[in-house]
Formats: sequence, C-alpha cells, structure tokens
Amino acid sequence: MQRQTAIAVGVAVLLVIAGCSATTGQSPAASTGESAANESSTIRVAGSGSADAEPNQAVVRVAAVAIGPDAATARERLAENTSRMRTALEDIGVDDDQITTVRYDIYQDRRPPREDGEEPPVRYRASHDFEITVSNPDRAGAIVDTAVQNGATEVNDVSFRLSTDRRRQLEDRARRAAMADARSKARGLAGAANLTVTGVRVIQTSDSGAPRPADERYATETATPMSTGAPDSDFESGSVTVTTRVQVVYEAEPTNETASA
Repeated sequence: MQRQTAIAVGVAVLLVIAGCSATTGQSPAASTGESAANESSTIRVAGSGSADAEPNQAVVRVAAVAIGPDAATARERLAENTSRMRTALEDIGVDDDQITTVRYDIYQDRRPPREDGEEPPVRYRASHDFEITVSNPDRAGAIVDTAVQNGATEVNDVSFRLSTDRRRQLEDRARRAAMADARSKARGLAGAANLTVTGVRVIQTSDSGAPRPADERYATETATPMSTGAPDSDFESGSVTVTTRVQVVYEAEPTNETASA
C-alpha cells in the first residue's frame, strides 16, 4: 500500500515538472516574435544643399612704410603717412571704426655694404598695416586708390565676403535645401522597399565631412601694389556660396501597416 502511494506521488511530480518545462519553452519564442513585430526599420541617407549670394562686405588691407636713419625719424615719417591716409579716407566717408591696425613694426634694417671692408649702412624701417572694412563692395576700388595716393605704400589684399547676418541667412537656406534633398532620397528608397517614412531618428550636419557649421566661401581678388596717381581700381567680387551636408536616419514601417507620414 505504501509502495503504491509512493509511485502515485512520483508520477504526479513528473507531470508537474513536464508542465513547467513546456511553459518555459514557449515564452521566449512568443517574446521574440512580439519584439520583432514592434521594431521599425531605419533608412540612412546623406543630403546636401547650397545657397548663393553677392558679398555685402569688402575688406582692403594696406600698409604704410617709412625709412629713416634712426627709429625716431622712421616713426615720425610713418606717422605723417598714416595720418594723411586716415584723413583722406575720412573725406570719402570711411569712419575710424572701419579701420583697424593689423600690425605695427619698427626694426633695424642692415643692408650689405657695397664694398668689402665698409661698415654696413644702418637704417630703420617702420611699417603700419591696416584693415579697412566697408559694407559696400563697390567702394573697394576707391578705397585702394585713396589709400595709395595718400600715404599707403603697399596693397596687400582685397577680399569680398558676407556679413554675419547675411552668412546666417545663407546657412539657413543651405540647411533647408540639404534636408529637402535627404527627405527626397529617403522617400524614394522607402517606396522602392514598400516602406513608408514615419519620422526622423537622427540628424547630423557637416561641412566637407567634418561636423562643424558651414563656413562662408570668400570671393577674393589680390590687388597689385600701386604707385601714387594710379587709375581707378576696379574689382569683380563674384558670388559667395555656402554649402551644408546632412546625415539623416529616418524611421520607416511597411506601407500596408501604417499611414503615410
């Protein structure tokens, strides 16, 4: 009697264990299927956009140079030249806050002697480099002519660029164009795969492959040094282009299971 009871209990325990094993084996399969059903697809695309505008600033870089037998004389001669240049620029409407000093230098300039045994002649060279910024690029030629006719002895560079506000406007237009390009590519790929774009997961901006804001492109002309009395200078500024690139990851789902985004 006791042996029959023990056998019955053993069979019952085996049935309980078998039932638990069957339940545990079904759970992972159900969980995995449910997760796959809820997981959406992604589409990664690159888009590019650009915007053009005429530059609205001109930057003229000029220098005045003076030579003297000593530092004091060179400095005095330089001061006369720069003062005359500033006055002339003011007369054509260039304010002091539009003229900035880039470099100021006085040094001893030893020239090789003409004959062996002679002492090298000593003189001092003083120079003052200026950067002149105006909001009308068409005035660059007049500024160059005025400067060289009134004390400036060198014209180092003439460049045309965008102001901060204008550059930001172009950057915004370029970004919008880049996003429109990326969106068009994503929708084309999604349609070919019977998917519908439902949202945006990641956006990254870049310029020339590096993650940084788009920079303006300078339209630059380098001026040839001119002597006093040169004819009016004429410069062509050209256009400035801002280019932006974006990397976008879109979310997408099968077309038959979701409405169009």
